Amino acid sequence: MKPASQLVPVELEKLKPVLHDKIERMDGQHLVLVNRLLLQLEAEELAEYLGEAFNKDHEQGLLRRIPELVKQFRTGHRYCPAGLL
Repeated sequence: MKPASQLVPVELEKLKPVLHDKIERMDGQHLVLVNRLLLQLEAEELAEYLGEAFNKDHEQGLLRRIPELVKQFRTGHRYCPAGLL
């Protein structure tokens, strides 16, 4: 891989083939690192999405209703043991 000082900006439409080429030339150790980086990126995106969703639910008052909604579900669910109500 080239040092960061030798990297040239790539047009977005050409980025996928460039990345595919770089991935094809990587050894196993680098592939593991790239995979971990992508997993971290996915986790951060998911955390941001969930945070926004929880904020929206909180603003709508849905989080305060969780105990009530759980009780309603358990009451109407035929497999719910009576002690869990």
